Amino acid sequence: MNHVRIHGDPFGEGAAASLLRSFLRLALGNGMRCSLSLSGVSLRPPAHGERALALTDGVRDLHVGTLLPPAEIELLLRAASVAVAATAPVVVFAERDDRVDTGRMAGLEWPLAASVLVAAEGATAPDVLERVRAELRWAGCENPPHGLAERDLQSWLALPANGGDGPVLHVGGDFAAGTDLVVDAFVAHFAADNHGLRLVLPAADDAHLAALRERLAPFGPAVEMHRGPFDPGHARDVRAIVQPWRRLPDSRTLVQVLASGRAVCASRFAATAALLGREGNCVPIGGRNVPDEAVEAAHFAPHPRSLATAWRKAVADANGAAAVGRRARRHVVENLTRERPAAPPPPVARSMRAPRPVVVLEAPFFETSSSSELSIATARALVRRQAVEVRLVPTVPFRGDITALRQRAPELDSLFTRSPGTADLWLSSGWPVRASRPSCRSHALRVDWEYGALPLDLTPHVSQDADYVVVHSEHVFRTIMAAGRPMDSVKLIPHGVDDVMHEHAIPDQRILDWKKGRPALLFCGGPIWRKGFDVFLRCVLEARRAGEDFVVVVKTNGLDQHYLGANLRELLDRFRHTPNTPPVLCIDDDLPRAEMASVYTACDLMLHPYRGEGFCLPILEARACGLPVIATSGGAAKALLEGPGAVSIAAGRASIELPAAHVSQPWVIEPDAADALRALRETFAALPAKREEARGFAARLRNAFTWDSAASAIEQMAFDALRKNRLTARPAAAPAPEPVVALPANTPAAAVPEPALR
Repeated sequence: MNHVRIHGDPFGEGAAASLLRSFLRLALGNGMRCSLSLSGVSLRPPAHGERALALTDGVRDLHVGTLLPPAEIELLLRAASVAVAATAPVVVFAERDDRVDTGRMAGLEWPLAASVLVAAEGATAPDVLERVRAELRWAGCENPPHGLAERDLQSWLALPANGGDGPVLHVGGDFAAGTDLVVDAFVAHFAADNHGLRLVLPAADDAHLAALRERLAPFGPAVEMHRGPFDPGHARDVRAIVQPWRRLPDSRTLVQVLASGRAVCASRFAATAALLGREGNCVPIGGRNVPDEAVEAAHFAPHPRSLATAWRKAVADANGAAAVGRRARRHVVENLTRERPAAPPPPVARSMRAPRPVVVLEAPFFETSSSSELSIATARALVRRQAVEVRLVPTVPFRGDITALRQRAPELDSLFTRSPGTADLWLSSGWPVRASRPSCRSHALRVDWEYGALPLDLTPHVSQDADYVVVHSEHVFRTIMAAGRPMDSVKLIPHGVDDVMHEHAIPDQRILDWKKGRPALLFCGGPIWRKGFDVFLRCVLEARRAGEDFVVVVKTNGLDQHYLGANLRELLDRFRHTPNTPPVLCIDDDLPRAEMASVYTACDLMLHPYRGEGFCLPILEARACGLPVIATSGGAAKALLEGPGAVSIAAGRASIELPAAHVSQPWVIEPDAADALRALRETFAALPAKREEARGFAARLRNAFTWDSAASAIEQMAFDALRKNRLTARPAAAPAPEPVVALPANTPAAAVPEPALR
C-alpha cells in the first residue's frame, strides 16, 4: 500500500517547506497516496495580497495566508483532504533546529506509523521518495482486526459526502442489531415529525418480517423495508444511520456504515468501542452491560432515552452530522483498511523484569488545561518517588509541543513513548474519556463531571467496563456511584498542590503596579456559566455601587480549547464599558506555575461563585498561596473551604436541562447572589485580618493536599494489579510476593532517535 503521511508547514519560506512541496509533487507523480498532516501547519493570517485558505482534517480547522501559485495550492488542498493508513510512514520536514523535536512529536501523534523519517540537511525529493519506498518494503503489510479490503470499501467511500434529506437507515433484523429498539424509537418519537425510516433486513426471518410489517403498516410510505444484503445504494440519500447493537457478531456492517460518510448513531460498548475509535466518529448510544440471564445471553442493553437523543441529534444538526460522517470515513481509511503497512512490533518484554509495576499515564500533556496540569504533576511525583516505572502517552490533538513541557519538567522528557507495551496500570485522563480498553492488566479512568448525573453516552465504559474510576471529590464520587458503579472500584484521590504555590511567592509586579494600592479581587478559570462568571460580575457591580473601592483581575484559561464558543467573554467586554465599574485587568496568557503563584499573591481576595466543578484546583492553589477565598458551599470544592481564610456562599440544588441524555436529572449548585455580595462586602471590611488568617492556614492546606499522596494512591492501584497478575500466574498455594515500594530508579531506556535522511 503506497501511503505516506507528510508532516511540516508547506506555506513557509524556508528550505524545509520547499523540499516538502517538491516531495509532494514527486510522490503524487509516482503513484503515492499522500496525506498532509495539519498538525505541522502554522496559523498564518493572510497578509496583503495573499490568498486565504481554509484547511480541515475533521479535527483541526486552520486558516492560512499564502502567495503560492494556484497549482501548488491545489496539490496541498488535495493532500490535506486525503486520508491514509494510520500505519503509513511519516516524513517530517522541519528546519535544522526543530528537526529532532518535530520528529518526536510526529511519532507521538502517529504511534502506529511504520516509520518516522526526518528529512535531513541537503536531502532531495528523490532521496526522500526512495527512503519511503524502502521503509514500505521493509514494513510489509498487515491486516488489522475487523478491517476490510480497500477494494471492498471503494463503493462506500465513493458515496457523495452528504446524504441529503432522505430517511434514517437501520441495518439489521434481529435482537443483536436492536431492530426492535429502532422501531420503538421511530413510533414514539419520530414518525409524527414526518421522518422516514428505511430498514435493510438481511437477518430477518419470515415471522419477524411479518411482525415488522404489521407494526409499521400505519405509517405507509414513510417506512421502507428491504430484505437482502446491505449495499451502498441503501445509504446514498439517508440523513443518518442508527445502529443500537446489543451484540456485534459481525463487524462488517459497522465498518461499512462508517465508510459511507453518514452520521452513525451506534452503541458504544466493549465490542464496538475499538472499531469506533476516538470521540467524534459516531453519535454514541449509551447503556449497560447485561450478564447472562434465562432469556438472553450476555449482551449490551442500549438505553432508549440515549438512542432517541442520539437519533435526534443526528437529524437535527445537518452540519454537525456531516462533520461526524467525514471523521468516520477518515477513521475507516486510517484504521480499518486491510493490507496496510505493518505497524512497528510492540516492545520486547524484559526477561528479568524489575519488581516495579509499569504505570502508563495517558493524558493531554500538550495542551493547557487542568487535566494536563494534574497529569504532569502526578507524573513528576511518581518519578520522584521511584516506586513504579512510568511511561507517558499523550493524547491528540496537540496544542503545544515538547519544548515547553521540557522546560517545566525535564525529568519527563525521556518518558514519552509511541508504544508503551502492556502496563500493570493504565490511567487515562482528559476529555472525552477513553471508551476502549488499552493493553493493560488494570485500566483506570480519571473522571470529572460537574452536573450531578452521568451522561448515558459515558456508560458502560465509566459505569462498568473500566476496572477503576478515579475521582477527585466527594461530589463526583456520588455521581459515579449513582450511575451504578460499585463502591470499591471508585477511588477518591484528591489533587495536590505544586511546591511553587505558597504564600511567599513574589507577587506579580504587573498587578501591583496596576492596582495602585487598592484591593484586587480575583476570578480564576474559564469565564463560563458553570463557573459562575455572571454571578461574579453581578457581585462586583453591586459591591461597587455600594461604595467599595477595589479592582478586578480576571485570569482566564481554556478560551481557545475547551471553552471555545461557550464562554462569557462578551459579557466581560460589556461590563468593562459600563460606567462606574471597577477597573478590570484580564490575563489570557498561559503562565508557568511559578508566575501563576505570583498572580495569586499579588491579589487580595478570590471570589468563585461556581455552579459546577469536579474539584476546582484554582481554589486550592489560591488558598495554598495565602489568598482568602469566597466560594459556593456544598459542591465539589467543599473540602477545600475548611479552616480559616475561606468563606462559603449559601447555595441550593437546581435542576438543569442539558442536550444529552443522562442517567438521571442533571443538576448544579446555584449560588445565592445576595449572599455572595454579603460575603464579599464583609470580607472587604475585614480584609487585613482575613488575609492574615489565610496566610497562616496556607501551610496546613499544602500539607493536607500533596501530589505525593495522590501518587501513593496510584502506586497502590498498580501494585494491586501486579499482585493479582502474579496470583493468576502462580499455583493457588503459592503466596504472592509483597510489593517493594522503594527501589532505586532504573536507568531510563535511552531515547532511540528516529532515522534521518542523509
